[in-house]
This record gives sequence, structure tokens and C-alpha cells, in this order.
Amino acid sequence: MLGIAASLVAAFMLTSMDAIAFNLRLTYGVIEMQLIRNLSAMVFLVALMVFRRERFTPWFGGAPIAIFRGITIVPIGFLFFSSFKLLDQGSATALIFTYPLMLTVLATIFLGERAGVWRWSALLIGFSGVVAVQAALWLSNGAAWSLDASGRPLWLTATYALLPVVAAIMFSVNMISLRYMPKGVTAISITYVGGIASLLTILPVWVLWGERIPLDWSAHWWQFALMGVVSIGAAQALNIAYRSAPAAVVGSLEYVAIIFATGLAWFTQSLIPPAGIWIGVALIMAGGVVTAWRESVHAARNLKTSA
Repeated sequence: MLGIAASLVAAFMLTSMDAIAFNLRLTYGVIEMQLIRNLSAMVFLVALMVFRRERFTPWFGGAPIAIFRGITIVPIGFLFFSSFKLLDQGSATALIFTYPLMLTVLATIFLGERAGVWRWSALLIGFSGVVAVQAALWLSNGAAWSLDASGRPLWLTATYALLPVVAAIMFSVNMISLRYMPKGVTAISITYVGGIASLLTILPVWVLWGERIPLDWSAHWWQFALMGVVSIGAAQALNIAYRSAPAAVVGSLEYVAIIFATGLAWFTQSLIPPAGIWIGVALIMAGGVVTAWRESVHAARNLKTSA
């Protein structure tokens, strides 16, 4: 159950971070937003490690995996944040959350995880909910997206819609790599080393190609700080979730992020979701309930067997 709880926390943290990035996109560029996210996250992470008296050990068994995850999170963020240029947060999140389906396939192939009928059913129910949400959004905004004020044609919007899908594939690989992490490595150590790798990756990218937009501290300081907090929270929760439960289980539960994204879009951007979206929301919740129920049944059986 720890993995289930952590996956739900991660879903909320990730969508909160996306909501902040969506609002900041009007002022800052994609590369600059990633630099801000990494810097603020590292400040809070170091403060947390000092408070907990953690050792600042930059190398441990499994450090190459943490470095790989830290490096790959940069292009993932670039692809996802770039899609905000034409897509709203709900649509972009709906597309990137095709990754649980990819994750289950990869976990079956590379990790040998068994995904039975119930697990696949829950996954497909959740995925159909994501498709229903996306269909409702397109039906609601189709006229506006077909040709906007800048004269962008529909095919360009469709191209931008592929960016979250590519990010989803990379994110699936990123999460699968956690299962190869040796036992005993703490979640905060993985986050710390991965954070350093991300920062060292984004810094030269920003120097070479980044924007030089002055930071408006008076207006955005709280968003910078909040982005760092939720970024660290999401990383910690994901590290715990994918090491505590099968990847397919965690992935199927994270479909609830589209519900969080829709709610945050309404709360922060006054974007009222179309009525048809609730069909998809119901399917997503049904998939999550089925997954949680099956895992509780398995846990009860294992407890009886061990007794």
C-alpha cells in the first residue's frame, strides 16, 4: 500500500509542478524554466538533507542509474513544457499520461513482471478514460485549435501534441531504470545525485541556447519556491513508489493525475472543463479503484500465506 499512496502523492505533485510551469511560460522560456526548477529544487533538497543530517555522498552503488535518470529528465521536461505553447495543461497531461500503458509493456518485457487480466483491464480502463478526456477537450476547443489568431494550422497543433507522447516514452524508461537500483539506497540519495546530474546537464544548455530574461522576483518568488518543493516531493514519491510496488500497478494509478491537472487548470487558470470530460474522469477513477482493490486482495492473501 506504500507504493499506491506514494504514486498518488507523486501524481498530485507532478501536476502541481506542471500548473506552475504553465503559468510561468508566459514570462520565461522553456530552458529557463527548467533551470529555475532545478536550482530551486536543489536548494530545498540540500536544506532537507542538512535538517535530516544526511550524508552528502555523491557516489554509491547504483549512482550511474541515478545520473542517467537525472540527465534524461531534462529532455523530458523540455518536450513537455514546449507543448504548452499550443496545448492547455489538461491536454498536455492527458497525452503524457499514455506512459502507464507503455510502462506496463516495458515492465513485462524487461522486468518480467506479470500483468494479469485484472491489471491489464484496470490499465486499459484508465487509458480509455484519458482518451475520453482528450476527445472532450478537442471537441470543446476544436474550432479554436484548427486555426488560431497567429494562423497556426491544425497539423502544427497535432505536431505539438506528439511532444508529450515522446516525453511519455522517455519517462517510462526513466521509471523502469529505478527497478535496477540496488536495495538499501535511500530515496533522498537517488534524488540528490539525480538532481546534480540534471543541474549539470541544463546549465550548459542554458549558457549556449537559453533565454536571458531577468527574473521577476517580486511577482514570481513564491512560484519559484513552490516549484522547487513540489519537484523534490514528486521525485521522492516516485522513487518510493516504483521501488515499493510493481511498475504496472504504480503506472495504472497515476492516471488520476489527469483529474488533478483538470482541477488545477480550473483553479489557477479559470479553465472550466467541458461536460464530456467527466466520462473520462469516471473511467480513470474506476481503473484506479480496481487496481487498489486487487492489490489489497493480494496483500491479504500474502499475509495469510506468511501466517
